[in-house]
Amino acid sequence: MAFRPPPTTDEDRRRLATYAGLCAGCAHLQVLRSRRSTFVRCGRADDEPGFERYPPLPVRECPGFERRG
Repeated sequence: MAFRPPPTTDEDRRRLATYAGLCAGCAHLQVLRSRRSTFVRCGRADDEPGFERYPPLPVRECPGFERRG
């Protein structure tokens, strides 16, 4: 069974919107938090090679970007 982080909330997105670039509005965004760090993870990387699991931010272009519904 693959690791699946908890669902990303709107609050998670608001906190990232100023510096995550396209990831902040993407349907595949996963936000992982520890006590001292926050990580932006690409959910597409689980099933599709070629996508970075933890892309360098801010993401300005992405062929897998899908606007969050």
